[in-house]
Amino acid sequence: MCGMEQTAHLEHWICRRQAPRFRLGMPARLITLERHMTVRLEDLSEDGASVMLPVPHAFTVCVLKWMDHNAFAEVRWIRDNAVGLHFPSPISAAVLAETCRYARFGQ
Repeated sequence: MCGMEQTAHLEHWICRRQAPRFRLGMPARLITLERHMTVRLEDLSEDGASVMLPVPHAFTVCVLKWMDHNAFAEVRWIRDNAVGLHFPSPISAAVLAETCRYARFGQ
């Protein structure tokens, strides 16, 4: 990659990593290969989320379900009961906006 292409690639990567996250604190479901559990969806962005598990649980992939939505996710980090998730296929801005409205007014 030449210098300008490398800079553009780096800027794209940085911008994607800094997608706005919205604090929610709403209930959700997490489905792993081993179990299904109710979790608290702490925050959400187009490309990821963080959730709080009821008990520690180690896993690498899952499906996160909230409201009428779901997303396949890969685990980025685990700290005790807190888990950071990455969505390989970003959720839409419309789903993000609907979720934020629900979290603020619909719970």
